[in-house]
Amino acid sequence: MVFNILVSNVDDHLRNHGFLWAGENGWRLSPAYDLNPVPADVKAHILSTNISLDEGTCSIELARESAGYFGLAQTDADAIIREVAAATAQWKTVAASMHVKPSEIERMETAFDHDELRLALTVGSVRPAP
Repeated sequence: MVFNILVSNVDDHLRNHGFLWAGENGWRLSPAYDLNPVPADVKAHILSTNISLDEGTCSIELARESAGYFGLAQTDADAIIREVAAATAQWKTVAASMHVKPSEIERMETAFDHDELRLALTVGSVRPAP
C-alpha cells in the first residue's frame, strides 16, 4: 500500500496483489507486478484500492492511520514506511543504471518525487521543539 502511494501506481486493484506458496513457511506476498506509475500532471494520485472507507485519496497519513488494522504498532508502521520511502527515493539512480533515457526519467519525476515521499522519509522521527 505504501509502495503504491510512493510510486503513484494507479493500477492497484486487488487482482494485482498475489501470494505465493512457500512450502513449510506457508503463504507469502508475491513480488510486485503490473505497476503503472503515472506522473501527477497526467492523473491525480488516487488509488484504486481505497485506504479509508470514507475517501478514495491516498496519502501516507491515511496509511499510518490504518496501521492498527494490519496489526502493526505505530512505531513498526513508521519504520516500514521509512524503509519503503528510502528504497523508492533511489528511483533515479536505478533508472539511470538501467539506461533509461534522461528525458524519460524527467517525464516520470512527479510520479516518484512528491510531498508524500518527503513525508514518508521522516515519519515518526523525533523533531526538535520549536
